[in-house]
Amino acid sequence: MSLPKPIVDKTAAERLLREAIVIAQGDSSKLPTTDWDAEIKMIIQGKHLTFRYILVTALLGKATNPDINALALQAGADMEGAYDARSLCHDVLVPLERQLLNSTLGGSPEPFLNKPARFPTISPSNAVRAGKDRKLLLILHKMLSEIETFKQAFDGLCIAIRYAIERQTARSELFSQILESADSHLKILEFVETFVKKSIEGQVAAILTGTVLSLYFDQFESFEVIVHPVNQSGASSKEVADIDIKKNGEIFVAVEVKDKQFSEQDVDHAAFKASQYGLKSISFVIGASGRCINSSLEQIAKTVLLRRSVNVVFIDLVHFIRSMIALCPELSFFMFLEKLQYCATNARVKDEVFEHIKNVVQSRETLSNLPFDDSVEAD
Repeated sequence: MSLPKPIVDKTAAERLLREAIVIAQGDSSKLPTTDWDAEIKMIIQGKHLTFRYILVTALLGKATNPDINALALQAGADMEGAYDARSLCHDVLVPLERQLLNSTLGGSPEPFLNKPARFPTISPSNAVRAGKDRKLLLILHKMLSEIETFKQAFDGLCIAIRYAIERQTARSELFSQILESADSHLKILEFVETFVKKSIEGQVAAILTGTVLSLYFDQFESFEVIVHPVNQSGASSKEVADIDIKKNGEIFVAVEVKDKQFSEQDVDHAAFKASQYGLKSISFVIGASGRCINSSLEQIAKTVLLRRSVNVVFIDLVHFIRSMIALCPELSFFMFLEKLQYCATNARVKDEVFEHIKNVVQSRETLSNLPFDDSVEAD
């Protein structure tokens, strides 16, 4: 016998979420408190994007219909009060996060497709990485097990949104506090030399490449540089490569970024996709950890050209950045970091990348005394 499934009215949920956002953005003295403020802060300002969406969705669902089980992730879960958390998140939370909150939770378009949200329920037995991820899962499970009433859920929702806003604000201040006296190409290159020492699953190389390409093409009309989300499942069929450059709305140049081992097959696949869009060439920017296996770059380029009629140009990341920066004579360090943040946000990189940016900026001698808030990434 199937268990009854409570319904979460999405119109009512949107109204409550808008109300919670207004409260969270208002006077802090009027913000409600809960017994779980510290736990909510750990989840929202922690480094696990999917847990943020799971928490806010659960609080929103419980505030909209107290009969739902906040531990449910799927309507088919074998528990009383199971509901469709995924559709609530994707249809209500995600659009309003983008519209009203500047993507403060991370800007993911479909967070419930990520592995931590693909279980039927939030359970301590769910497979997550040991360490901080396991700790956050246990905190999330305990907290949502204890929240029972509409008021508890709604107050928690307000607190969660407030912490998300604070997280975004602290990150933005990293760039707004940079002194204009630090402007120079030399400072940019010093930053780059240090920044590329960490790969972070190739995300550092991807956003650096996107940044310098964006800065260069910003100097001309009719060009658009699109830095696609990194390490995301189900990449759009409209993407040609990691970074697509359009002219008057049509694909103009495609750039793939590799900061890990890759093979001739990887290059051939990228060239094939480029050929499908009528491109005659594709660039491969190779980061410090990028390594081609089983064949030389020269041989791969020759083979792929014969097979696909596409020229493959391999470029070292740092050399590429130096060349592009040299072609941007009016560029300042402040402008560079603003664009880096923009590309990182659009690419939906891990919080670890933003933390790395902060640490490298702090390590620069002229910026060492800036008042950065180290609590932004608290776990």
